[in-house]
Amino acid sequence: MSPQTGCEGDAEQQSAAFYAALRALAPRGRARVDVRTEAGDEWAHSYAATVKLGDVPPIGPFAWYLANARHEFEFIVFDLDRAKGDVERDADELMELLEAADVRYLVCVSGPGRGLHIWVPIEPTAAAVVRVLARAAARRLPSLDLSPLTNARTGCVRPPGAPHRHGGISTPVDQWVPITPQAAADLLAEPNDAEAVERLAVVLDAADVEPEQIEAEAVRTIESGPRGPRLAGRRRPCDVAALLATTPEVERGHAQLARILVRLALARWSAPETARFLEANLEAPGLIHLRRQGGKRSRPRSPGERAALIARQWERAVAYAATLHRETVPVEEDQGAEEPAERQEQSAQTYAARLAAVVPLVAGVREAISAEPERWSTQAGPSDRRALEYVLELALEAVTDEVEIDCRRLALATGMGRSTAARALGRLVLDEWLSLDTPGEGQRAHRYRVLPQALEDASATPVTNKLPESLAQGGTQGNPPQVGEVRRHRAAREAHRQSLTARRALLSHDVFTHPGPARDQAGLGRHVAITAAALSTGLYKVNDLARVTGYSLRTVRRHLEILKAHQLARRSDRPAPGAWRRTRTSLATVAARIGAAGTRERRHRAYAIERDAYAWWLAELGWMRTKGKRRRPPGPDQTRLLLAGLPRWGNRDRYPRDHEGRADHRAARVDLAMQRLAATA
Repeated sequence: MSPQTGCEGDAEQQSAAFYAALRALAPRGRARVDVRTEAGDEWAHSYAATVKLGDVPPIGPFAWYLANARHEFEFIVFDLDRAKGDVERDADELMELLEAADVRYLVCVSGPGRGLHIWVPIEPTAAAVVRVLARAAARRLPSLDLSPLTNARTGCVRPPGAPHRHGGISTPVDQWVPITPQAAADLLAEPNDAEAVERLAVVLDAADVEPEQIEAEAVRTIESGPRGPRLAGRRRPCDVAALLATTPEVERGHAQLARILVRLALARWSAPETARFLEANLEAPGLIHLRRQGGKRSRPRSPGERAALIARQWERAVAYAATLHRETVPVEEDQGAEEPAERQEQSAQTYAARLAAVVPLVAGVREAISAEPERWSTQAGPSDRRALEYVLELALEAVTDEVEIDCRRLALATGMGRSTAARALGRLVLDEWLSLDTPGEGQRAHRYRVLPQALEDASATPVTNKLPESLAQGGTQGNPPQVGEVRRHRAAREAHRQSLTARRALLSHDVFTHPGPARDQAGLGRHVAITAAALSTGLYKVNDLARVTGYSLRTVRRHLEILKAHQLARRSDRPAPGAWRRTRTSLATVAARIGAAGTRERRHRAYAIERDAYAWWLAELGWMRTKGKRRRPPGPDQTRLLLAGLPRWGNRDRYPRDHEGRADHRAARVDLAMQRLAATA
């Protein structure tokens, strides 16, 4: 009998016991499984394959989807990664917030690395709501991995009892004492209701989600029953009179029938009532394909042939309707709009046009960056380049040339301080790399636009950030981008994203924090980081490194000697005498050795307190401007009751004031810091 889980046998048998107790709770009845490396000696940690969950657990590590087939989350799992920050501190703070919101949760120690998974079972909740909650939590918790909670289609986490690739299993605990599989199943089987999720949003100060966004991301599901397939939902009337009265073009009768069937499928009609409706209107001009078989041997269809055609085409129509994007207006209420297929085609063309505009724009800016290495070798140059490249990364991710970003988010992503990030954005605007389109207001950040950069000696067509005229006017006429061109743009977008992300991961590491003697801040500095990044690309000659970075030969040699002193670079006789190479020494090891480890995490926590203080002050302003307001603080032995739906000031204490009644922002930050310290004590 295992003292940890109450299960008999080794880790494999314990995992099987958890699997048997929890399998029925998996949202889709399927799991993503890890695969072996090419050598076959270890797990690749890729989770590239999927399997249906049967009586026998999958071989090796596996992970549950967190959302169901409708892309509604049934579990919120806070994955705290030890490589990103202080897991125990973040877990204590998160559990304090969950308990303040009266939310039930289960803590799992994920494996030998002692990472933590905090499971929150919930009623099916829209992906947009969970995504906002996750981002609000990430502002507080540096170690939180956002990826499982921001991708409803593929986001997954290893469930309790699942094996870890380095051995052991994900062990559920209560007060850090392991619990049995049945106890874990009982807790996860009872979901928190929608009001509990709203209370959690209140304590996390999450942004509101527009109903239109929830509707736009909803996924249609197909119900299969005795009456055939149909889309899940309430049936509603559907007017297809215009389609029935329209005579299709020659040899296009099948397309007209498909439009009618898709329209009825979107209205949640069933197969029998669709068949009755079509038979009743069999003589309509739009149903010529149903009445007669076309081709050289044109002839009327028999009743049996019509029934078989309707059944066959109905299944295709329902399957196709389930893939269409949500429409802002019900189909039957918008007779003047395009058909769903045409709307889908227009959406695809618009995305392709945006892709065709943004990818060359980013490529042109990156070429301009590389063409001016001296611009980025000045005192502030590395900070400016980091800021600009992160804006480009966001532009590629959103497929738009407009990006909304605040200095704290930029600072955390690039390893700079918030003041440095703010000044970098200002310089980029002055130098016309970016333009400030919309100044920030309240909790909304500034919105910047990436400006095209034309090289002086470029002979190609200048890059522009404007959409094609036909699509800018909202039309679908004109020639859409060719399929091959779209594929090339997608491949180029992914290549740029991977390149920018890899470069940012190196430059923003704690080891390259710019040293600040006044604040006792250790680090090798942003300029050494630029040389290290160039060295990581495969360049090995000092002359080449100087040409790419814009530094002098003397400066590059000094940077290389610094990297060598910390065992991050070495001299080599291959491929040529005097060559320089990166070593395999971990950046984290060097950061810990020089005292720079944890710099980004400390900034993350400090910026979270500043954000909370600002949100608190905005709530206080809302209270001050509200007529007939009344706010009674809880007594000394009472705790504030969180109520969803109240104005933001309704769930907050009074903002600190000094002896003259003025807002004391420093006291507010100290108060918030003490609250966090108490939560992690």
